[in-house]
Amino acid sequence: MTRTPRDLAAAADHLLAPPSGVTHSLAPGLRARAAAALLRLALDEAMDGFWQQVSPAMTRTRGRTKALCLEWYAPSSVARQWYAVWSALSAACHHHTYELPPTPGEVRAWHDDVVELLAALQPGPLRAEA
Repeated sequence: MTRTPRDLAAAADHLLAPPSGVTHSLAPGLRARAAAALLRLALDEAMDGFWQQVSPAMTRTRGRTKALCLEWYAPSSVARQWYAVWSALSAACHHHTYELPPTPGEVRAWHDDVVELLAALQPGPLRAEA
């Protein structure tokens, strides 16, 4: 079953704020790190979808190349926000012995940014920067 970027963001949201009456066996730090991984995957999938529409050959390039080229095809503010959020999520996904996991509040803020970016990278006519 294929998951869309929006499905991945919704799953991350569910980990961060489960419905009332639902308990998780995972600690909040583990849930936050798992949500960060889902959000990063959502960004990667949204980027691939964007490039599939704009230039299918770009889907075969590395993530950093896609991010650098995004500024030429989308508003520069979207490109900068995508890279900043993707970088923060990438750092949050990697476990380091002496670092604390991201807090649920940090991941919630990234979730809001990801939802905004998913809307900005929706297939359709490209928007010019105002």
